[in-house]
Amino acid sequence: MKNFSKILLSSVIALSPVYAANAQSDINIWNWSDYIGENTVSDFEKATKLKANYAVFDSNELVEARLLSGKSGFDAVMMTSYYVPRLAKAGALQKIDKTKIPNWKHLDKARMEALAKIDPNNDYAYPYTEISVGIGYNKDKIAEIFGKDYKITSWDFLLDPENSKKLKQCGIAVLDSPIEVISTIMHVLGKDPKSEKAKDYDQALDVLTKLASNVSYFHSSRYINDLASGEICVAIGYSGDVLQSTQRGKANGVNVDYVIPKEGSAFWFDCWTIAANCDHYDAAHQWFNYLQDPVNATKVANEIRYIMPVNAAIAGLDQDLKDNDSLNLSEEKIKTMYFLTPTTSKLTKITNRIWNSMKLNSGSHDDSSNNE
Repeated sequence: MKNFSKILLSSVIALSPVYAANAQSDINIWNWSDYIGENTVSDFEKATKLKANYAVFDSNELVEARLLSGKSGFDAVMMTSYYVPRLAKAGALQKIDKTKIPNWKHLDKARMEALAKIDPNNDYAYPYTEISVGIGYNKDKIAEIFGKDYKITSWDFLLDPENSKKLKQCGIAVLDSPIEVISTIMHVLGKDPKSEKAKDYDQALDVLTKLASNVSYFHSSRYINDLASGEICVAIGYSGDVLQSTQRGKANGVNVDYVIPKEGSAFWFDCWTIAANCDHYDAAHQWFNYLQDPVNATKVANEIRYIMPVNAAIAGLDQDLKDNDSLNLSEEKIKTMYFLTPTTSKLTKITNRIWNSMKLNSGSHDDSSNNE
């Protein structure tokens, strides 16, 4: 889901995990691709005199399997927040020693409290970036359809069939992600996104099926370029991905923005963790401490275009990020949000069944095979 332009990190080795496990280094770091500043790793090496071996991955499942093996070969490992409890319980992660991280004090209290709901005392993880599901939209095309003074304040903008019929003419895209989208819709409808009773999802299925009949495609990355080029006018997408659309759209003269309506949405974090049986436990803490430094965090946040939950970094965001309450979530906004929690196998079966039924009964086009 990270589709930034490829960057070159002079001191970074972005190779296979097997190579990384055997690398002669002072710290082995595993992260999503294109999810760090261009000079962050080399600057870390200069500041700490540690040799960093940096490898990248493209799926949580790959990382989870490697961590569960008991000897991943990595020290500092990125992991999506709702995977953390399962990995911690399985003994695949080590507790973080906060006394080794002086900059821990700079982490945003509201975000840490949200993460503590699934990682008590923030023992095993800390939030690196904040991700939400919201609406990316072409401001000019929306103005053409609904009027120049129209403001997107409610999810009814998309979920009201009369509105989605109008938007169909300029193109609607939806994430092909059952748990994230269905959790969002359940939250918007005032229902429990964690319910394991299939009947509780009847209204969500009805709402999604009506929306899907007007959707151009379901895909988890194609909408980034399509919003930026004007091929579509609205998408249910990830906050950071829509920010990429905003940046790319400027070059095309396309005005893209992102909003989380008043009912709220789902959000989560990508988190730094420490692998069990790692070889460089202390060095992992030095990496975390470096990233939590206010100056370093601000640089990274503005470069990768994601919110980093470090107080000074939030204050130092580029103005376009800072001013958007749907990106720079205030404490009041966070109260309207649903923090994604680990899913059970039963819940996964329910959401997958709903997703497939929605597509089948709406006659919508599933474009999830067209990966970029």
